[in-house]
Amino acid sequence: MAWSGRTLVAVLSALGVTAVGGVAHASQSVTPSTGATYSIEVGPAKSHQFTSDTPAYPIIDKDGTFYAQQAAALYGLNDPRHWRFFSGTNYDDAGPNTTLNNWADPANPVDKNSNTTWRCNNSPTGVESTYAPPPSGYSQPNYCDLMGMWVDPDTGNWIGLVHNEFTPQPFGDGMHYDSIDYAKSTDQGRTWTIIGHVLTSPYSTKRGDTAAFPNKTYKYGDGDQRLFVDTASGYFYVYYGSSVIDKPGGGGAIHRLEHVARAPISGKMATGTWRKWYDGTWSEPGVGGRESNIVPVDADNPNGYTDPADDYKPMNPGYVSEQLAAGTLPAQSPLLYMSVAYNAHLGLYMASANPFNPNDSKHAEPLYVTDDLSTQQWRKIGDTGSTLYGDYWYHWYADSVNASSGNIVGQTFRNYCEYNCPSGAAEYRNITIESSDPAAPPVDPFKTYRISSRGGLALTQVSGSSVTTSVDARKGSDLAAWAFTSNGDGSYRITNAATGQALGIDSNIRTSRAWGTTPYVAPYRATVGQQWFFIKNTNTSNTYRLVNRYSGLVLAMSADSRRRVETTPPRYWSNTTGNSIGGHRKESEQTLTFTAVGTSPAEEDIALFKPTTAQSEQDANTADLAVDGDPDTYWAADPYPQWWQVDLLRVYSLNHVSITNYADGSRYYKYNIQASTDGTNWTTIATKDTTTVATAAGDSYPVDIQARYLRVNLTYNSDNTGVHITNFAASGT
Repeated sequence: MAWSGRTLVAVLSALGVTAVGGVAHASQSVTPSTGATYSIEVGPAKSHQFTSDTPAYPIIDKDGTFYAQQAAALYGLNDPRHWRFFSGTNYDDAGPNTTLNNWADPANPVDKNSNTTWRCNNSPTGVESTYAPPPSGYSQPNYCDLMGMWVDPDTGNWIGLVHNEFTPQPFGDGMHYDSIDYAKSTDQGRTWTIIGHVLTSPYSTKRGDTAAFPNKTYKYGDGDQRLFVDTASGYFYVYYGSSVIDKPGGGGAIHRLEHVARAPISGKMATGTWRKWYDGTWSEPGVGGRESNIVPVDADNPNGYTDPADDYKPMNPGYVSEQLAAGTLPAQSPLLYMSVAYNAHLGLYMASANPFNPNDSKHAEPLYVTDDLSTQQWRKIGDTGSTLYGDYWYHWYADSVNASSGNIVGQTFRNYCEYNCPSGAAEYRNITIESSDPAAPPVDPFKTYRISSRGGLALTQVSGSSVTTSVDARKGSDLAAWAFTSNGDGSYRITNAATGQALGIDSNIRTSRAWGTTPYVAPYRATVGQQWFFIKNTNTSNTYRLVNRYSGLVLAMSADSRRRVETTPPRYWSNTTGNSIGGHRKESEQTLTFTAVGTSPAEEDIALFKPTTAQSEQDANTADLAVDGDPDTYWAADPYPQWWQVDLLRVYSLNHVSITNYADGSRYYKYNIQASTDGTNWTTIATKDTTTVATAAGDSYPVDIQARYLRVNLTYNSDNTGVHITNFAASGT
């Protein structure tokens, strides 16, 4: 693709915003259908290295290695055309993988990752393409970018979607046609075969086809895809764009629309498995099928898509501007170039889209949510406020804790931008979404549960060991009872009820993310390897998958003595390939149920009734009232800033702290929490510098530090100059 050929004409009205302390805050918004309120907080810009012509799509390979993939296919004879790979632990430490980036196929040396010209021109789309008539800035008949990858759990093969720009200048204009194919690599990205079509235009893509496009516009097809792999439903979802183009003589408009298609993951992206969303159903084939323009749900459009009667038709007269004026062409979709993730804190799918930017101006990036991808009912919840973006295609997500996957994220996540970014350079920003109605806990935090597979096996800790195994679910002992505790951001820790040890994998080593890793139990240290996401399955009632936050793999149990308990890629079928990588693994091994078996042991509050001191106290609201366990009493001091401190009386290995301020439904506080072993040297372990309103539930922070003393430095109260702590708690060993 070439950046210079991209122009958008649209408009977006931003929400009213304020800027506080270097963090942008969008004004609160309400989703009419649910009544939930949301606030979006945007952090400062941080730089990243991923600058090319696609987003940097992540995968974690079967050995636990993180890869990010980008591509470029520019138009001139000597311009770069490459598929490029980075590898490491996550986005922060990944570097260029020179082996992959410089690899040429030994059987065909002209087919190489550093120059994809031969690969693109000899692909299924390439062989159907034609050169632009000379003179032209397009040197090739087809340009192709790898955009979005997935690793097959049966074979370990890499499979990806390929964006094509082909048959340039089909009507003597400056554009081209688009389509989407799929490709496979059986050697971890060294060599690739583009196999077949995935999504193609419902209209002709022949050069100069005036029978198909008899008037002043044509449609250039399907491309610029964004892949989302849905763990809950077992579907690939692809969000992709199309454009209505002026033929020569008009204003040169490129009018963009947005679409979506899906395919069962079990089909492994193959031709014929894809269905396009059209007129409210998944009814049209991926190759040549009709497609609806998707738009946000609102009072004017409760369906979330353009009525087919109002959508583009090649027979309509006039250029783009004339069709828009006549009402025969829908406005540009606000959902253009959607990036999608599941936000575990909200319990909703979320998406950001390219903001409307007339005259290359800048606007806030809008954010949307839906609870069901099968119906595509996207509702706007707000935007990035005073953080403004120009026209840009290359944005993507990553969870802020693992920094390696954007498929499932917590309450705070990274929003990557490649160009036309607010800072003027490639950047990412942490975005935090607060909701008045976050996801309900899938289990009762005051109960313990047996975690069982549909195969009838239960997770258990081996007596006297850190090892886990699976046993007949009908015969589970106390070591097969587990408690679930929220980390406050959509993730949970899972602790054995008998030993108090937490289930996880070692997040200090990359290989613990390898397929087939057995989780173990250890004292909770708030590591990413000890955090889990609940994903409710949509194809079977009351069943879940437990996704490890570090590896992205799911918990599975089998009767195979070599893998009684393991973490493995999500699957929605049984492996019948005979390949040893997938073995005999089945969907039922990782489809889990939770059966209540007892009461969860209360986690000891080691700050309760411990000695306290404070910078000052207001009237009878003394420092000790913050650790008396009574929600109706509190420490108070005036004016801020003020500090408050508790002595735990010995050094603990802390795993969790929480603080509750006075809550009236509108005020918010700012503070930081520090820890020390000697009362002199302090380390900051938590900070709140946002406008999130104080609640009776308080703020909770997983930590991993040795400390005897804990201090809270309160720096702000939005309501008055006083500061208050209703309760402060800590846990550890």
